Amino acid sequence: MRKILLGSCAACLLLAAHGVSAATQSVTANIAFDAVVALTKNSDIDFGIVLAGTADTYTISTAGAVSHAGAGSELGGTPAAGDITITGSPTQTIDISVGSYSADNGVTPSNATCNYNGGGEVACNTLTGAAAPGAGKTLLLGVDATVDGTQAAGSTAAPTFVVTVVYS
Repeated sequence: MRKILLGSCAACLLLAAHGVSAATQSVTANIAFDAVVALTKNSDIDFGIVLAGTADTYTISTAGAVSHAGAGSELGGTPAAGDITITGSPTQTIDISVGSYSADNGVTPSNATCNYNGGGEVACNTLTGAAAPGAGKTLLLGVDATVDGTQAAGSTAAPTFVVTVVYS
């Protein structure tokens, strides 16, 4: 009897194994993301030519106008504000900030100003929740440059700072 039971159980398992089938299907989960924010520098800031050997603080506006606070003088050249194009999401707002001011040849930059998308000149670090850049919006840059007066005639200086743009 025991042999009959074992034999019939083995037959059940054999039939069950042949009667069961499985099918699989791979499913793709698609997801799209916003455009990354990108900066393209169109031009650097250019103060033009100023008086050598004289300590002063020069300011260039986002419109490219140069002024000074002391005994210095603008002597010529073609002053120009910095110009950056910002591209990215058509829906997400951005925050703009500046930092990492770095002096060169006795000239120290500070107090950067920004004009984003024609919105008027403001301190760059106050630009939060600014309009989404989409296919491209213009950021014009101005800055103060403190000159220590040690510069010889014919020399140049190229101080720098960093502009950072992130989604709000």
